Amino acid sequence: MNLNEVQATLTDMEDAMLGGLAAIDVFSKTSGMSVAGLRSSPRACALFNILVDRIGETIKKSGLPVPDSIHQTLLRLGDDGQVMIVVVDLTDKYRMGMALDCSRAQLGIVVSVVLPDAIPRMRAALG
Repeated sequence: MNLNEVQATLTDMEDAMLGGLAAIDVFSKTSGMSVAGLRSSPRACALFNILVDRIGETIKKSGLPVPDSIHQTLLRLGDDGQVMIVVVDLTDKYRMGMALDCSRAQLGIVVSVVLPDAIPRMRAALG
């Protein structure tokens, strides 16, 4: 694992989100513990790790026509949807979670530019 490259990728992501990135962490799927982050939140890593697993289990049980493997979970929160939680499966061992202020970070930029650029870099750095 190249932690310097992981941290550099997180910093580049922050720059691309124009001040809309509230927090971001790369964390272990088995323990929920952060290995790198900006404004890290150990509690959020642990809890959202569990939540994403449960969302996957619930989708499987629901019978909805959704692929077995979901690699990204996006949750918009609040009446106005100004807060977004994004959790991305990076490898079989790691996830990346972030909290966004959608009044500053444009969803199109996040989904079409930031994540497609960052995910391959992050996967390569995590080895």
